[in-house]
Amino acid sequence: MTWSDPAPPRGASRRETYFFLSYAHSVPLSAGVRPDTDYWVNRFFNDLATAVRNAATRGGDLDAGFYDGQVSPGADLRQTLTDALSLAHVFVPLHSPNYFRNAWALGERESFRSRLTRLAPAQAERHLVPVLWLPLPSWGDRPETTRALDLVEDANDRADYAENGLRALCKLSAYHDQYLGVLDALAKRIVTVAERQPLARSRAATLSSHPVPDSVGPALVVTTLTDHARWRPYAGQHELAVADYVAATAERLGLPTRVVDLAAARALAPRSPTVVLVDAATGATAIRSALDDLPRWVVPLVIAADHERVETAPESVSETLQGAGFPRVMPVRAIDEFERCTPLLVTEARKQFLRYGPVDPPDGPVTPRPSLRPARSPDGPTGSGPGLPPLRPFDTTRGKDER
Repeated sequence: MTWSDPAPPRGASRRETYFFLSYAHSVPLSAGVRPDTDYWVNRFFNDLATAVRNAATRGGDLDAGFYDGQVSPGADLRQTLTDALSLAHVFVPLHSPNYFRNAWALGERESFRSRLTRLAPAQAERHLVPVLWLPLPSWGDRPETTRALDLVEDANDRADYAENGLRALCKLSAYHDQYLGVLDALAKRIVTVAERQPLARSRAATLSSHPVPDSVGPALVVTTLTDHARWRPYAGQHELAVADYVAATAERLGLPTRVVDLAAARALAPRSPTVVLVDAATGATAIRSALDDLPRWVVPLVIAADHERVETAPESVSETLQGAGFPRVMPVRAIDEFERCTPLLVTEARKQFLRYGPVDPPDGPVTPRPSLRPARSPDGPTGSGPGLPPLRPFDTTRGKDER
């Protein structure tokens, strides 16, 4: 590296790479898998890295590739990926319908493109080698899609690739030969560009979420209920504050996100999906009082990282919040529980908001949905309201979502 970086962040490549793999993350269906990873993306990355090593002539100088599945969960993801984008010679986006709606994936592309500004347009485009990962609808065709299909010379193989996308070719044994053909062509293209037209060493623009044309709705609001402004209950294991980690996870899943203090969250929550990260040490009564005026779609997560100092059991705090009408989420203690829970947490917040949040008619004022939260008294719910329908919790201690 030519810039000052004596100790790259955990998970960052220390050498230049032939390619950087970019894709739109999906929500895992099970809480027992690592958050934000896709088995078939991981499989494809490893296959492509092997193919690049086999085709390379500068293998001793460059690492094969990089993708965010290599990043330690507790690392500063934004900084680590910016570093990796600064070291890659070719950007390989996995095109899918969600890719062009995912602010984080598009942000990776724009960060890499910031290194291409001094190149002629045609030369710059050679450093972006797209892959058709999932078929796009006919109205979603883009010039990059044609470039992705041009990798394949055989007409029959190209037709299978265009109709099914490379993910299906990777998964299905019936398409094994076609998959290997696309993989070989892609590796040769990457190696040719990286070795014949290598990028000069340069710093990529800091990765940030890129605006998308089709808004997915109000930004997710993330806040904390604790005495610490930048709460890090997993200090020493996570470089990020827990609110920033949740926000980064949400953005990778395509949800625009804002991290704010609790006062700002109270103002935003009536029109936004909201997550509140609660320090179990605060105590059930104080927590209940602090969250009492928030809408019922707000999803609280009780964190008891240091449970020895917690006077009230975290499970009791969660039950108190459920009794107050909030969706029930099992509390977390260990860092791995928190990491597994985070993708499900942010998507649950969005689902609750879509189910119970205000309705925006085409014309006219916002119409609030009828509230199902029970009426309250200073001592707790009175039971005089209609009561909540049963909310089936997702339990972060189990292998799969209970829903």
